[in-house]
Formats: sequence, structure tokens, C-alpha cells
Amino acid sequence: MVALWEEVFAGDPSWNAPAEMIRRKSTVQPELFLVAHAREKVVGTVMAGFDGVRGWIHHLAVYPSLRHRGVATHLMQAAEDGLAKLGCPKVNLQVRSTNSEVIAFYQAIGYEVEERVSMGKRLRGLK
Repeated sequence: MVALWEEVFAGDPSWNAPAEMIRRKSTVQPELFLVAHAREKVVGTVMAGFDGVRGWIHHLAVYPSLRHRGVATHLMQAAEDGLAKLGCPKVNLQVRSTNSEVIAFYQAIGYEVEERVSMGKRLRGLK
């Protein structure tokens, strides 16, 4: 998974270090950390979470050489199914505005661009 994320999310900030994100997700709703395998090799991942108000999708990743084969769509359907089982009424996700290919993928599976401002704040002392 680390190798996949390092390839797909190259240039991510240090607080998105793959090993640390995997460790943290394994402690919170680990059943919503989904991994796709082919021939015993990790080929895709997605993390989902539900806070009681909204569901969130994080780090959907498929090796570039294996895209357009339904892996991402299958992972997203499984993540949505897992969130629905928890009673989640709506799913949110964030995509960099310059990533038109990924935006088009999400639109093709039913997501809409919403008029929002995304804000964030790094918490002191946490990586």
C-alpha cells in the first residue's frame, strides 16, 4: 500500500505519509479501509469514514497501469456500501481542483461538484 500511495500521491505533504496514515486508519473504522488485490498484489485502496453526520472518502488509489478496468469503481461501491450500513446519509470527498481526470471519474459514478470552500487546519504537535 505504501508503494501504491507513494506513486499515486507523489508530492503529498509530510502529514500524509502513507505508513502513518495506514497506522491511524487501522485504529478508526478499519472495516472502511478497503484494499483491492490481483494475483496477491495490492492494486488499489480507498479509505472511508463516518462521523455520524457525513461520510468521507480518502485516498482512492489504483496503479496507473491498471486504471480503466473497474477497480476504482468497485472500491468506491464497496466504500459506499460500508458507509450506508452505518446509516451515512451523504458522502463527501475532496479532489484538487486541477485534477480534471479524477473529477471526471467521480462525476461518472454520480458525484457532483458542490459550491463549497474547503478549509483545514493542522493541529499542533500532530503530524
